[in-house]
Amino acid sequence: MYTNYNKEIIRNLLAIVFGLMLSKYTTYSFNFEIPIIALATVVSMNKFSIKTFIKDNWWLFASAALGVVIARIFEEKFALFYIFTFGVFFTCFYHMDKNPKAISNIILGYSFTSVYSTYKRINMEVMVYDIFIVTVLGGILGFLILLLLPKTEIIEKKIENTTLKKNPKNLKTILIVTIVVFIAWMSYIVFDIKDTFFAYAALAGIYGNINIEKIHKLTPLNIGVHLLGCLLATIYSFIIIGLDKFFLLFGLSLAILFFPMLYYKYYGSSDITKSISGGLIGATIMPLSLYLTPFGDITSKAGARALQITTMLMISLVITRILIFLQGETNG
Repeated sequence: MYTNYNKEIIRNLLAIVFGLMLSKYTTYSFNFEIPIIALATVVSMNKFSIKTFIKDNWWLFASAALGVVIARIFEEKFALFYIFTFGVFFTCFYHMDKNPKAISNIILGYSFTSVYSTYKRINMEVMVYDIFIVTVLGGILGFLILLLLPKTEIIEKKIENTTLKKNPKNLKTILIVTIVVFIAWMSYIVFDIKDTFFAYAALAGIYGNINIEKIHKLTPLNIGVHLLGCLLATIYSFIIIGLDKFFLLFGLSLAILFFPMLYYKYYGSSDITKSISGGLIGATIMPLSLYLTPFGDITSKAGARALQITTMLMISLVITRILIFLQGETNG
């Protein structure tokens, strides 16, 4: 049965374009979340519901606030800080099957503020406030798009994989995943590498699968998607130097950039094509919202981001390969 996704593509495109433009014309921390939240809203909702929106997105703000509070409480007690954080991560991964999006937001929000709170010169209260503001802005944008283009068409939704819900939890695997992500988090506390935080975010996102073999298989694909996203963002930045001074032209250029990705996300010839296209959208949004300015290209920053994510995920690839080998030895 053929499904027409044209209106869905237009809604997605508006969320990305106007979300990115908002992120470029505002100076809030976490402003990359504006297009992401707006996009998630128009994709997940047939009709905007404030109750559903709060339910889906309050986790990010709440966990970000928790990260600041815990960092302040355990400011001089690093052992307790580490123990509490390990408990947070283990709890998150243990319950990942219940609400993957919410749990991922908790890990991201808590990790972000708990790491940055250890750097004394950063005003974390303002950062948490900014996270709240960008969440609201993304929601308002999603609401306006759904109001302008209400969903009257019937779109088939994929049934979520319930394998994790049906099968008993593998505590050993959950513990291993927690340890890997915790060690990565702790590295950001011990070493001054906060500028590479989004490499950690990419790692934590992959480990949300709670399946070592699946993590291992997905890692090369994620490396390729992030590299391509950074490359596209860099090429785009060369083309539109100075263009974001002109509101309409800037928006049009963003629409031209993202339309092919959205087209293949919905009309791709295979599930893998659709999955790669969907991942590429996020991988391109991030460097554009973080680094794009009207004054020049983003080669150095986008290149650094690609290198950091690749390095982090390559290390992860080695770790998962070793873990798979050890599991085979144990089973044997």
